[in-house]
Amino acid sequence: LTGLLSYIQERNAGKAVEKLKALVQNKVMVRREGINKEIIADEVVQGDLILLDAGDIIPADAVILEANDLHVNEAILTGESYPAKKIPGIYPPETPLGKIKNVVFKGTNVASGSAIVIAVQTNQYTRLGEIAAAVSRHSPETAFEKGIKKFGFLLMRVAITIALLILVINILLKKPVIDSLLFTLALAVGMTPELLPAIITITLSMGAKRMAQKKVIVKKLGVIQNLGEMDILCSDKTGTLTEGEVKVHSAVGYNGIKSDKVLQYAYLNAFFESGFSNPIDESLRNIPDMEIHDFSKKGEIPYDFIRKRLSIVVEVAGKHIMITKGALQNVLQCCTNIETENTVEDIATFNEAIQKQFAIFSGRGLRTLAVAYKTMDSDGGLTKKDETGMIFLGFLTLFDPPKKDILQSLKNFQSSGIKLKLISGDNRLVVKYLAETIGLEVSEMIAGTDLLKMSEDALLSKVNQADVFAEIEPMQKERIIKALQKTGHAVGFLGDGINDAGAIKAADVGISVDTAADIAKEVADIVLLDKSIEVIRDGVMEGRKTFMNTLKYIFVNTSANFGNMVSMAVASLILPFLPLLAAQVLLNNFLSDIPAMAIGTDNVDKEALTNPKHWNIQYIQRFMLVFGLQSSLFDFITFMLLLYYFHADIPTFRTGWFTESLITQTLILLIIRTRLHIWKSRPSKLLLFIAIIILLLAILLSYLPFSPYFELYPLRTNVLSGILIIAGLYLVTAEVIKRFVLKRI
Repeated sequence: LTGLLSYIQERNAGKAVEKLKALVQNKVMVRREGINKEIIADEVVQGDLILLDAGDIIPADAVILEANDLHVNEAILTGESYPAKKIPGIYPPETPLGKIKNVVFKGTNVASGSAIVIAVQTNQYTRLGEIAAAVSRHSPETAFEKGIKKFGFLLMRVAITIALLILVINILLKKPVIDSLLFTLALAVGMTPELLPAIITITLSMGAKRMAQKKVIVKKLGVIQNLGEMDILCSDKTGTLTEGEVKVHSAVGYNGIKSDKVLQYAYLNAFFESGFSNPIDESLRNIPDMEIHDFSKKGEIPYDFIRKRLSIVVEVAGKHIMITKGALQNVLQCCTNIETENTVEDIATFNEAIQKQFAIFSGRGLRTLAVAYKTMDSDGGLTKKDETGMIFLGFLTLFDPPKKDILQSLKNFQSSGIKLKLISGDNRLVVKYLAETIGLEVSEMIAGTDLLKMSEDALLSKVNQADVFAEIEPMQKERIIKALQKTGHAVGFLGDGINDAGAIKAADVGISVDTAADIAKEVADIVLLDKSIEVIRDGVMEGRKTFMNTLKYIFVNTSANFGNMVSMAVASLILPFLPLLAAQVLLNNFLSDIPAMAIGTDNVDKEALTNPKHWNIQYIQRFMLVFGLQSSLFDFITFMLLLYYFHADIPTFRTGWFTESLITQTLILLIIRTRLHIWKSRPSKLLLFIAIIILLLAILLSYLPFSPYFELYPLRTNVLSGILIIAGLYLVTAEVIKRFVLKRI
């Protein structure tokens, strides 16, 4: 039954999710019959010419035909953290994997540069496929899974202890050994939450389906549980806190005066760039009416995350001009001169003016890049060493405004118990301006240079106080994530760039977007089709609903079953017969579990969703003890009523207790599913319908034709009335006790 439920729910949810997954499949550019076309990465076949750029995940083992400053991250295969340089050539077969320069491997990704390669092996025949076939990969346990395991051990200890006690008591009382053994085994089975895997699958699958309807693709079902525990979300600013539409604000000289030459050179640099697409270059290319017909591209040094600049060589009127655009400090490293009012001077005397102007722009929240150029000889190949002796031309400023509803979104996040931390590689002044605009605390801001100097202990002591991190390098993002995890937080990270992949993978919840670099989408647990923190908050709510509905089943199962086992143990001492037969125990357990199948559809009170959810085994133990003993108390009242008031024979006693037990186990689900009064919180229609059916069945079962097969017999009206009165008192006392026991988890 559990397997069937799991299959049906995962299949239904899977259909909705797979439709969206198709929208974010990794794609690759290939050249077939001389025509470049984009295809799904899994459709690459041997002999395909593949065009690679920075950020691409390599879809096959392939030999390099052409390469332009190509560097590939091969850590997945070699363990080497630094990108490997790749060039065309011939290497002997015995060359170690990490030293093969002329081949790129499936599953690795392009860190920088570009290349044309030819696919030679695909799928399971690649190096990565061989490794996958040789070892089985297991994802690390989530906190939710660890909690489930602890809960399982708790039940096992309780069930074994009580079952052995009951068996020994029955044998000592010289009751039939076989009947006693079967009875004990039935009790142990009754204590087992056999539907728990199905409940978890149902709640997760329904959560994934609801998230898919909101254009959130859950790649791993288990991550929904982690979302429920997440209490910190780390994110870059672009597209999440801002509109994500970078616009050119101005192009000026070193003195802040408008410069058409700066704009033209920045446009040329972006227009002829052939590496990975980025919002800055796209905004430049969208500028209308730029006259560049006389220019032709002659060379390129692609952008990478170490140099933080991009250089293009163009030819115009017989001259070759190198144009470099990038981060200010990284461009200044290449410059020896500066252009001022159409003259060229030594840059040394202008450094202070340049930095002052840069600070002014950054303080206004403008992202500021530098543009430089030089004329050069046309002979010889272009290398990074050519980026020297350049002339500083001016600044290009860009603006990405905050989202209009970001302030309300942040308030919603904070009211949900989730703290947002801004981690950006941008200039600290730009980041500070945005943080202040949207209301983040900047007094404890940590910059990348500060982080370099911090010991691990120093970072652990400060990471919780800091909400803003600026000028952060890619590896530092991962370090921040791990520091937050060490201080006891469940951390989510939202990123879309190549340099975000490590942090996405390190986070408890790795989040990316459909427009992200392939490597970012590949390692993410969740992919958003709408880059909005409100969508993430919806996912968090689904995670918390999953946790709470799972907990409802655990509460019902542990309290009712523990109470029954205690009642059985005591009844074995005082009764000369078994209080229930093994078949009756199993039937009772089966029928009481039917309403639990609908728990995954149940409504969750808003009050229960205001904070991150964590396992508390001690709380579950206390809950089991309190409600279990309450259940046992009413069992004992039922025993006394049946034996001493109604003078019931054995079949009537068993039928009466079976009826009372099934009614109270169904009622307790409706009671403890909410912290509110039962009349203030409405269960789902399906749960309520099934609960009513089981309650009616509990009352009428002994009167049905097949009841004698379970040795259940019709109850007299006065006996049934007495049982219903006991059930009503049970309902009232459970409602009262709940107010004292159901505290915040």
